[in-house]
Amino acid sequence: MPLQSLLVVDDSEAERELMALTLGAVFPNANIQRATHPFLAREMCEEQPFDCVFLDYNMPDMDGLMLADELRANATYLPIVLMTSVGDEMLAAEALRRGISDYIPKARITAESIRRTVDRAIHVCVQARLIDEQRAELENFAYALAHDFKQPIRQIRTFSQLISEEIRDGEVGGIQNHLTFLGDAAARLGKLVDVMSQYTLLNQPPELANVDLNKVLANVRSSITPYLNDHGAVLETPARAPVIRGNETLMTQVLQNLIMNGLTYNRSAIPRVEVTTRRRAGHHVIDIQDNGVGIEAEYLADIFKPLVRLHTAAEFPGSGLGLTLARKAAMAQNGSIWCESTPGEGSIFHIRLPIVVKAKAEAQGAEPRKAIRERLRA
Repeated sequence: MPLQSLLVVDDSEAERELMALTLGAVFPNANIQRATHPFLAREMCEEQPFDCVFLDYNMPDMDGLMLADELRANATYLPIVLMTSVGDEMLAAEALRRGISDYIPKARITAESIRRTVDRAIHVCVQARLIDEQRAELENFAYALAHDFKQPIRQIRTFSQLISEEIRDGEVGGIQNHLTFLGDAAARLGKLVDVMSQYTLLNQPPELANVDLNKVLANVRSSITPYLNDHGAVLETPARAPVIRGNETLMTQVLQNLIMNGLTYNRSAIPRVEVTTRRRAGHHVIDIQDNGVGIEAEYLADIFKPLVRLHTAAEFPGSGLGLTLARKAAMAQNGSIWCESTPGEGSIFHIRLPIVVKAKAEAQGAEPRKAIRERLRA
């Protein structure tokens, strides 16, 4: 990506202009800006983003390392290059230790050395951002193990206990049915592990295919039936749902999270969630409406952030990751998710997903095959 804006910070006019001219020759399309004092540089960086900042070390009121610390406090991944004098190897080592992206001795500034230094500095910051994002992914995965995996694990325990009780009482008629549910729960757990490993740990996009939402909603209902029965809750689903382009396991995760969210954050006598679908140009929209507690308007922008909780754990149990994972899973399927809500009345979560587009040849293939068969019979 071409550089848009560079900043040179140096109290020496001659050295500042020489550096700016060299940068202009190497990056002719970049906007080269100058700052004569560290305080001015700090203000400029607060007002606009820079692709890379060059700092002189010896400056009045604040040296280059101190300024770099302040700039990084507001822009963690800002590429910063420290300009040093000859013989400042110890200073350069200290700069790198403290997080400076790279350094360059002023006596060795050439077009080629500038290009290499800028490339290294940007690469270092890109890698740092990637490492931090991957670390966050691993942390989210660990939380997901405690959050999304609980439902099938709970089912496995429940049906195992039911089987044990029936064997003890000599009533074996329902065991086969319990074993079926047990196997289904284990299969869902296995699929979730596979997808989460691919999607979160390996940071690869999930495999997308045509997904029948009827099947997905049936799986969700089967998974949460014990909760519906125990809490007298109601889940209403469309008689006929469309086929979308996505990932079945991720789609199951998204809908189960949103449905359980609507049932859990609910003070109604009969907690209710209704799922409906509608078609818009180029996509399907799935609406998940509940009669729960609702969400204040000022919090709607934050509810998809990790570990954001609007209620205490004592009032409503949860980890604060359900909506985060739902949004991430929707985005992985080339979709999006947003929420509308009225406090005290409930919320509507909307999921936009691509429509399955059949190839022209596939759509027209049935009739030609029929004609061929008729010709063969003739």
